[in-house]
Amino acid sequence: MPEGELALPSEDTLNSPLGLDTERQQKARDYSRLQRRFAYIQTGIIAIAASFLIFSGLSSELTSHLGLPPVWSAGIYFLLLACVYEIFSLPFDYYTGYVLGKRYGVLSQTRQTFFADAAKSFLITLVMGVLLVAAVYAVMGAWPDIWWLLVWLGFLAVSMGLTFIAPIWLIPLFYPMKPLDDGELKTSLTELCRRIGVFVRGIYIIELSAHGTAANAALMGLGRTRRIVLSDTMVDRYSIPEIEVIMSHEIAHQQHNDMLRLFSLQAAVLFGVLAVGGAIFSYLSNAMEYSGLSDPAGLPLLGGILAVLLIGISPVLSLFTRKLEKQADEFALNISQNPSAFRTAMTRLVNQNLAEAEPSNWLERLTQDHPSYTQRIHLADEFEKRRSVDRG
Repeated sequence: MPEGELALPSEDTLNSPLGLDTERQQKARDYSRLQRRFAYIQTGIIAIAASFLIFSGLSSELTSHLGLPPVWSAGIYFLLLACVYEIFSLPFDYYTGYVLGKRYGVLSQTRQTFFADAAKSFLITLVMGVLLVAAVYAVMGAWPDIWWLLVWLGFLAVSMGLTFIAPIWLIPLFYPMKPLDDGELKTSLTELCRRIGVFVRGIYIIELSAHGTAANAALMGLGRTRRIVLSDTMVDRYSIPEIEVIMSHEIAHQQHNDMLRLFSLQAAVLFGVLAVGGAIFSYLSNAMEYSGLSDPAGLPLLGGILAVLLIGISPVLSLFTRKLEKQADEFALNISQNPSAFRTAMTRLVNQNLAEAEPSNWLERLTQDHPSYTQRIHLADEFEKRRSVDRG
């Protein structure tokens, strides 16, 4: 088979006890293991370099040469650090994203488009990062006692704004989108939305095939930007009942106010992280004899403290999102009354996206935001048993 070509599961595979392509599952485990290994190596090197920068005094030495007001110095210092980080990370990203993606057949991009997307992502991150860092240091200088609270409020506003504009401005920078043509699928999904009672501005196709073989679907945006988005890699290969059950799952998040629930939890977590991180940063800033909270030399220290706290709390967020995803699966099964389509859809997604069907317990608890494939199939089996009993 040519490199990068997707092997879809046969009907025999889909109808097997678990419906998994065993060969692709072995590739999925190998692929995930290699990605994790390089991520650990990269993170370890970055942690060592950041510790040296902070505790050797090099950070203070570098910022002392900027000779600008703290806000400007902090923005420029972030820019320099981000560029160094990008130069260091690019080989890792190229290997794990491009080389492994080609080797395991999940990437269809050319090398040129891969680097073009990396450049666009870096530039967006750089511009937003410089603005955010400058704003944080301006707040620190003006309100040193409550800076973390004001920064928290600012991040909430920015997050809401990004959720609103992402489907219109950000995502099309990387993935072209177009309205779904009239036909049976559009009629079916429009009727599904009407039956459930959810309002969307339209149904769109996102062209993932130019980048890779993965399939995906989502309900994106807020208010006037809310829309159903289906990948072309799904529309071309999945049956209408399978797409309906997948979209029922996505619509469930809207019906259950999951975006608001998750946003509220993330806001609470961020509040705690900034409060605790701010206190730790204030103490260490004095201990390390920075000229004050708004001393740009403390930027790596502040970033490191917040990163450690966020990593520490991430299992709680993962547990909560897995709960929301399970509820959405239950909603999809109840709306569709089609556990067979649910099972084949989940099977196609796992096989097509080269995902591990049953990740290790520790990995699931620490990092996974969806139930495992086996758990989702078990849920469909239990639903079918209950339905059979009710009918009997």
